[in-house]
Amino acid sequence: MNLKITHKPSYRFVIVGLCFLLCLVNYMDRAIISFAIEPIKAEFGLDNASFGLLTSAFALGTVSVNALAGWLLDRSNVRIIWSIGIFFWSIIMILLGMAHMLMLFIALRYLLGLGEGMNFPAMNRAMADWVQPEELSQMVSLGLLGVPMAMLIGGPLLSHLIEAIGWRNSFISLGVLGAFVALACALVYRKGPYHSCSEKQEPDADKLNVSWLALLKNRTLLATSWSFFAFGYVLFFAISWMPGYLEQTYNMKLTTIGWFSSLPWALALVLMPLAGWISDRIMLRTGSTRKSRVHVIWICQLVAVAFFIPLMFRQSPTVAVFCLSFAIGFSMMPNSSYYSICTDLFRDQAGAATGIMVTFFSLSGVVSPLLTGWLTDIFSGFTAAFGALVVLVSSAVFGMIFVAHPDAPEPV
Repeated sequence: MNLKITHKPSYRFVIVGLCFLLCLVNYMDRAIISFAIEPIKAEFGLDNASFGLLTSAFALGTVSVNALAGWLLDRSNVRIIWSIGIFFWSIIMILLGMAHMLMLFIALRYLLGLGEGMNFPAMNRAMADWVQPEELSQMVSLGLLGVPMAMLIGGPLLSHLIEAIGWRNSFISLGVLGAFVALACALVYRKGPYHSCSEKQEPDADKLNVSWLALLKNRTLLATSWSFFAFGYVLFFAISWMPGYLEQTYNMKLTTIGWFSSLPWALALVLMPLAGWISDRIMLRTGSTRKSRVHVIWICQLVAVAFFIPLMFRQSPTVAVFCLSFAIGFSMMPNSSYYSICTDLFRDQAGAATGIMVTFFSLSGVVSPLLTGWLTDIFSGFTAAFGALVVLVSSAVFGMIFVAHPDAPEPV
């Protein structure tokens, strides 16, 4: 691999800070629709299943672009692609606040997904360019803290913002904020010291085809991608339906929900860096991706399942909030390990590998809101929805235990 030192490695902390900021704004934009469920349903005349379709339009957009974004990021200028994606999704956020026709609103949600689909392949490509393996999971976890932080402050902030200025003006405000963040990305990002110079060479079509085939046949990447689908299913459930679950099941007020819904994300802010630190310590001692990444993932998911099971049965509001908080917190805990596996196995193709994995995540964003909305309408409550969630996450645990063997050679 031809490497070119272009900036001091200490600048990686600036890049990690930039990743944190971008994840923060990205998930504020994603989360706001869950706090505007009732006014949006009332304005457009939607039921739960229809609202699930509305939120899934966003995920269809990300699915459409994840793999392509990863491929481009391995061979192009990360700063340009990332900045354009952020600016594009910010403009769409502004337009969403102005849309009064349902079909236009759905189309804009799809376009929003196209813009935001660039973010996480770009983030992991940046981490591969700037961070060495022995500190990779820690650094990725710090950048990804923007996700739970967005939800932590987003609960009380977005719920009060919507009540103060309405959901439309709230969308527009976040769009304006995103445009400033796009400018910051364009000004701050630099090519990393571990950046491959392959984009200056003419790509060999045969090599690229072999690379894609190797990625798509890799059992560990596929098992990790399925596990990331389950991770995404939980995350999209939390973003899209956690406020609705508390409101519809326990008749909570929106501002109260805003505070209670921040608890899982506060827990994730503690657990995610802890998992990153544990993962890198194990990697430093053993050099094993399975021991340091795979085991961290399935253990955290198994604990999450144990907390989701009681939610299949009617609980008191206190027990429900407690179980939901720990279930989501432990689901979020191994987030950085997913990205680290992609870079451990395919450093030169970290963007493409991440693009494949994040495509599974984006598909969960289609399935989770739709299936949850459909199940709650059919069964008049969230019991079946939590049952589906338990089965799915359990299947991911089995996949990581029995299929993901990154340290073993792949069969030809």
